Amino acid sequence: MTMTLAHIAVTPTSPVLLAGLVTLCVVEVGLLAWALVDLYRRPSSQVSGGHKVPWLILCVLLQIVGPVIYLVAGRERPATTRAGRLHADVPVPRPVGRPDAAAAADRLFAASAGGADPGASVSPSPSGAAIELRDVRKAFKGAVALDGLTLSVPCGSVYGFLGPNGAGKTTTLRILAGLARADAGTVRVLGRDVGDGADVRSLVGYLPDVPAFYRWMTAPEYLRFAGSLFGLSGEGLEDRVATALTLAGLSTTRTRIGGFSRGMKQRLGVAQALIHGPRLLLLDEPTSALDPIGRRDVLDMVASLRGRTTVFFSTHILADVERVCDTVAILDRGRVVTESGIDALRRSRGGISRLSIEVDDPGRLREALAGAPWVRSTQAGEGGTLLVTCDDVDAAQRELPALVGRLGLALRRFAVDELDLEDVFVDLLDGDHP
Repeated sequence: MTMTLAHIAVTPTSPVLLAGLVTLCVVEVGLLAWALVDLYRRPSSQVSGGHKVPWLILCVLLQIVGPVIYLVAGRERPATTRAGRLHADVPVPRPVGRPDAAAAADRLFAASAGGADPGASVSPSPSGAAIELRDVRKAFKGAVALDGLTLSVPCGSVYGFLGPNGAGKTTTLRILAGLARADAGTVRVLGRDVGDGADVRSLVGYLPDVPAFYRWMTAPEYLRFAGSLFGLSGEGLEDRVATALTLAGLSTTRTRIGGFSRGMKQRLGVAQALIHGPRLLLLDEPTSALDPIGRRDVLDMVASLRGRTTVFFSTHILADVERVCDTVAILDRGRVVTESGIDALRRSRGGISRLSIEVDDPGRLREALAGAPWVRSTQAGEGGTLLVTCDDVDAAQRELPALVGRLGLALRRFAVDELDLEDVFVDLLDGDHP
């Protein structure tokens, strides 16, 4: 009930509020008219005190006192309250277009809690790595989650941690965040063992796959609360809250978190993880279950952090990794199948290429290609196109047109398509891994 009344109070266009105001005005004007007419017609001898003028002044004055008091003392300008908090009930003009996210990220990482510079591109690690995992093992009641996991995350990069559901991604992030312990192996974050506890955790921001919020809070209130946990306060905290809200695209939002969409909650979750300017940001499936617009907003937010902090980005959505990540590790059954830059990963798959061929009878051509030594697989594409995955693109470019000629087919299109990350992913996880 309290939330409903508060919502009505800050929504001048609410139908319920408008109806109430109109009813009140009609009653008030009707009573005033009734009193004035009665006062005019009634003899002075039937009026208390025997004089009409004081009563006339009283009737008119009380209609003026309320508006005068409101205009003088009832209005407040958009500003911060005495506690330094933005007044949530005062509407703020919406800016034209979203502010530059990169500029907001620069301001956010200008300084950090504890006097460290979280935006620095140099890691305390001698190897220059933000994360170092060596032979990490973790099991739960006999089920192996991580089986000798080894990887290195360059400082300042946006690192994609890719794998199917159940591959061990969340377990890895929980170990890095200090929420779980490895059974064996070495885990170093920013050159320090995670066993150092709070000293390491103060340098890390973490967003779980399903973040939880206090639904009754507004976004600024929640970020102030999160910042206070890292010892931030006063004007420094207020500046960080305003900047994080700008980065998240929530600076003009007045809705309580309980009314947020899933995408808004994810952006708020990233902002919460960044409030103290961490040197390492851990994101566990931040775009899962989001619609295309929500995914785009979160990915734009992540991309704006490149070079300002290290982002370790766990996901199973291949397109997201291709869009924002510099380097990727593909995890399966608790082991890293491969670790490389995305472009290098595409090029490294044993010279595998994909040909797109359009002829008048793709079925005959597919049968004829079945015995070719350079062909790995064939599949029908859209619009009669035949997709051929091959090991030797040079041999394919020499032999395929000749084969089309021998079959008497019309060659309408022949192109070499670049493998995308989905092709690489499927190829790596199909069957036995190296």
